[in-house]
Amino acid sequence: MAMPNQPPQHPSHTATDSADGSLEVSLERGLTRAEAKDLVRFALRRLREERLPQVAGSLTFTTTLALVPLLTIVLAIFTMFPAFGQVRTMVDAWFVQNLMPPAIASTISGNLTQFASKAKGLSALGAVALLFTTAATMSLIERVFNQIWGVRQPRPWTQRLLVYWALITLGPILFGASLSFTSQLVDVTGGLERDASVLATLAFTLASIAATTGGYTLLYVAVPNRHVTWRDAFWGALAAAIAFEVAKRVFGLFIRQFPTYAIIYGALAALPLFLVWIYVTWMITLVGALLTAALPVVKYERWWYQAAPGGAFVDAMSVLKVLHGSAKLSGTALVSGSTIRHHTRIGYNELARLLHRMVAEGWVGRVHDQAPAKISWRHTKRASQEHWVLLADPDTLRLADVYRLFVFDFAVEEAVQREEEASPDTALSLDTGALARRVEEAVEAGLGETLREHFGDTGDTGDAGDADADAAAAPVS
Repeated sequence: MAMPNQPPQHPSHTATDSADGSLEVSLERGLTRAEAKDLVRFALRRLREERLPQVAGSLTFTTTLALVPLLTIVLAIFTMFPAFGQVRTMVDAWFVQNLMPPAIASTISGNLTQFASKAKGLSALGAVALLFTTAATMSLIERVFNQIWGVRQPRPWTQRLLVYWALITLGPILFGASLSFTSQLVDVTGGLERDASVLATLAFTLASIAATTGGYTLLYVAVPNRHVTWRDAFWGALAAAIAFEVAKRVFGLFIRQFPTYAIIYGALAALPLFLVWIYVTWMITLVGALLTAALPVVKYERWWYQAAPGGAFVDAMSVLKVLHGSAKLSGTALVSGSTIRHHTRIGYNELARLLHRMVAEGWVGRVHDQAPAKISWRHTKRASQEHWVLLADPDTLRLADVYRLFVFDFAVEEAVQREEEASPDTALSLDTGALARRVEEAVEAGLGETLREHFGDTGDTGDAGDADADAAAAPVS
């Protein structure tokens, strides 16, 4: 049985038939020049498919509308904590040194002062309106991130509101703490600047990149409704942070070297520049998110895969093979989604479609693990990670049943019957019906084995490692 859509120019991706007739996938790794070119094409294709420039423009417009309410809420929360009494000064310094050139930052800082003075006078209705505007913006951001990660089902509204509330309340506190750290760092490196300005600038730049990387990492892990490993999020965040630092310096250099924008726009010169900067920031953020979402696909070496006839059947058999051999993998019938992906190298979206169809047929069951979360550098086990279990009897479920479901299901036969009833050409309808029945007979004759007969009693999964098998062994409540 050969794996469909297997690129012949990539010798490291091979699929062979074992002695017992089951599918074995070679895990030999390598990156040839052709594969590197394909990876670049894959990244560009994902960029076009996700329409990141258009999405960044939409987020720029939404952010501009929600910026005033968000900053008002942030500064209002700052006033509740004495430790952030001088936060306005820190905000001014942060905008000047980290976000925008001084010409624009001074204008924004003046507006921030006005927002802070009006925050205390908000009525209850005004506060609710501000919270609603901020929550709507966060909802749009979450929807965009879910689209990048291919998530079809968002979080329930109760969970989303809790996450938004935590971001609104805890976000300003963490932001103020980061400003305090930045201020202290500037004070510490101030003495070094007189003696070694290059060293001080380098230290400040590295600290800025580290802080931005931490923020992006948390963003990429928390926002999408999908399991994202800290390691993947870190690499995507690091790339975004470096790009953000470079863009910030290039943008500042452009403003200093080409001040003609002030002549054209006059007093409104800061506004178009600020909009352009928000757009650039969102593009960097979304590209980092796209990189984080693409890393698992590249690691599982399915980045080249495109749907082909029969591909769903081969993938479904690979999933059933892992589920059938779950006892050998982890000592339990439960198998986590990460374990299935590790052994089959099937992507999130493809695996979700396969499992959902099997659940609808009653072949596979879904179990939510409520064990305490385990966080490590290599793997993150979320408390709500889904596990899967094979419910179908391996002695009765046949390969023909799997083939019908994913290649030639009963919907085709029903369509043929409707065509026979409606077609005025009796000969044509008889030919079509006979062809469908011949295909059905061929499926029965060639795929009459059961899962146990095909995979054997042990359900051997090949030589793939058990790096994620401990997720399936977690206790379930």
